[in-house]
Amino acid sequence: KVEKINMRCYGEKPASFNRLQPSGAIPVAIIDGKVYNQSNDIIYTLESTFSTPAAGGDPDKHKPLLPPQDDTELCMTASRLLKLERTLFSAWMYWLTGSERSKGNFINVLQEVEKELTSSKGGDFFLGPDVSLVDFMFAPFLERTAASMMFFKGYQIRVAKGAKTEYPAINKWFDAMETLSSYTLTKSDYYTHSWDLPPQLGGCISEKDGEPYERAINGEKSIDGLRGSWELPLERDLGGIEPDWDWVHGGDEHFANREAVERLSFNSHNIVAFAARGAGSRGMPGYMAPLSDPNAKPNDGVKGSVDVCLRIVSLAMLNGTEKYSDDIKIIVNVLKEEGGSEHVENVIASLAYLRDRVGVPRDMRLPAARTLRAHLNWFIEKML
Repeated sequence: KVEKINMRCYGEKPASFNRLQPSGAIPVAIIDGKVYNQSNDIIYTLESTFSTPAAGGDPDKHKPLLPPQDDTELCMTASRLLKLERTLFSAWMYWLTGSERSKGNFINVLQEVEKELTSSKGGDFFLGPDVSLVDFMFAPFLERTAASMMFFKGYQIRVAKGAKTEYPAINKWFDAMETLSSYTLTKSDYYTHSWDLPPQLGGCISEKDGEPYERAINGEKSIDGLRGSWELPLERDLGGIEPDWDWVHGGDEHFANREAVERLSFNSHNIVAFAARGAGSRGMPGYMAPLSDPNAKPNDGVKGSVDVCLRIVSLAMLNGTEKYSDDIKIIVNVLKEEGGSEHVENVIASLAYLRDRVGVPRDMRLPAARTLRAHLNWFIEKML
């Protein structure tokens, strides 16, 4: 059983969790009746409890993610790499939350990670051809590092396929990780990471080199400045900033559209109410995360109109936007007649509120999120 608990910057934690973990820190696991409240303790307990070194052994156990104890050299390599992961984390944090003075040290450590992956024997993972606990320890930080360094500092680590990079081994490692469903199911996008990190860390420091990438990741303007980056038709790889997830059904945009429609429709009543917060009132108390307002009150007067608009957006994703431009004009005229210009503005504010809060992977995967954000922008533009 998995129970989702928010961080404090997104709202209050339930009393049942606070009784279990008085400090409020996450994650927490109960394994065979014992409470574990440190990530490393959870990882190593799962590894020791559910892995077996013998092939064809206990069917309830799995292939070990740590080297066998009798392989001294590989164990030492894994230990050294786990220390390097902590060094990278520190270097990333110092630059992300500080000034350019920390850039040089970060690059030196990242080059050491690149060197280790380059020298890995027989595969693209840290310990060779098979994924290990070392890869899973690096994964959340390398993923967030690639996103945040681009957004806040303008420093690119991950590139689109075929593009030149100073970090080819790190890019191959990302490609290898993306063959694992255990990784891709939790993978996030640059936009979600870049907005959820500041409230978690107490702030991130932006530098001028990051400004064009920040605008592109936020959907405001493409990297060449000629169009909106959340505008139809979508550019591949966000204009070279963030690689498309072609491993999701081969990059089929029609599948991405269908996924977005399914995600909108399966919980439509609550999604409409959520979107209507954009025209409602802020909640009290507020929280550090700027896109999180769990106590906000929706504007009940726009719910019906928002529902109609989201239905048209869904149809446009399934059948193409060209079929529905005239329908939007009719809808706008009806809304103006029944509610006036202020009502139309409130509907637009609601659609924009929803667009800005589509989270990956919480709500859907990146291809679906990108197409939904872009189709909401298409609808909003037609309403203006």
